[in-house]
Amino acid sequence: MARLEGRALLATRGAALLNVAVALGTGLREGVMPPLAAALAAALLAESAALALIGVRHGGRLPDWVGGIDTAVSCAALSVNAALVAGPEIHTWGFFAYPYSLVASCACGLLLREAWRVCAASGCLAVVYLVSDHLASGQPWWNAVPNAGSYLGIGPVTWLVVRELRRMGAELDASRAVTVELARSGAVVEERTKQARLLHDRVLQTLETLAQGRWVSDTWMRNQVRAEAGWLRWLIDHGPDSVNLFAGSAGADFAAALHALAQERTRQGLKVSVQVPHDAQAHFAGVPDEVKDALLAACHEALTNVVKHAATDRATLAAAVERGCLRVSVVDQGVGFDPTARPERIGLQHSVRGRIADIGGTVEVSSAVGEGTVVELRAPLP
Repeated sequence: MARLEGRALLATRGAALLNVAVALGTGLREGVMPPLAAALAAALLAESAALALIGVRHGGRLPDWVGGIDTAVSCAALSVNAALVAGPEIHTWGFFAYPYSLVASCACGLLLREAWRVCAASGCLAVVYLVSDHLASGQPWWNAVPNAGSYLGIGPVTWLVVRELRRMGAELDASRAVTVELARSGAVVEERTKQARLLHDRVLQTLETLAQGRWVSDTWMRNQVRAEAGWLRWLIDHGPDSVNLFAGSAGADFAAALHALAQERTRQGLKVSVQVPHDAQAHFAGVPDEVKDALLAACHEALTNVVKHAATDRATLAAAVERGCLRVSVVDQGVGFDPTARPERIGLQHSVRGRIADIGGTVEVSSAVGEGTVVELRAPLP
């Protein structure tokens, strides 16, 4: 759009200078060429050239102050030209500043962004023309009014047209941006589909074959392969975003994040039920995001421990706000263990206790051989 505005400005200024050239040509044929006329024409040419250079430097879209200076130059040209042709012998061609400024007034609509500035500039040109034409030729005021009225129409009409073109240009740019984004998204989807097909035909087929056959003798490892195969199939069918719904819970519904975590573990072979209050969204509304993130990450690690060590395919997630604390429990009915007989695993020490300690919370682990395990997480709320 800026380039179009620059071209329109150059075209109108070229037409204005053509009027000056025709007037000077007429004067030369008549053998009359006052030095002041030549000087005025040279000044108008220089001002137009400077305008073109500024336009090139600004990429076609000139600042408002250029429009103000251009209007002032046109008013000055009308005043000087009136003094040039004043006298008993009036040369019609000599008042060339009038057609020049009339065509050049298109710049008011092109350069000035606000309607009141355009109207003010057009009004100034009309008043200066009325005064200069009356003083130069002695014509009555009413005789010059029709010519002066032309200024009042050209600038505002140009401004209205340019404003509409700018609006259409902005809409076109927005549509082009949407098209580019859709093309990019389409390319991403196409590439994901290609990669998913490769994963399905090679990696997933291998994992499912290993999970169903006797090539893997270790029972836990075979179950893990089966779980990873289920995770990969879900990834291929639903896309990468679906496997990370529980991550980055900032601003999200905590209960929904727990359900997403349960769904992810269910796809991996561990059936997880979620127990939350009936009005869960309002119940957890005041929980800070950093508390949600830490609890979800700790629950993720606790469920990983269930998959690895509990020898069960069922677990429960329960959450509630009690006495100024958010309590989340991870319960399984697996083989359990004797907490006094062996130290805690690294995952429980760092991924669970470490995260909860960072938010000022506590972790309590209850277990016995053959009776399952309960991991209770508590985080204080402000």
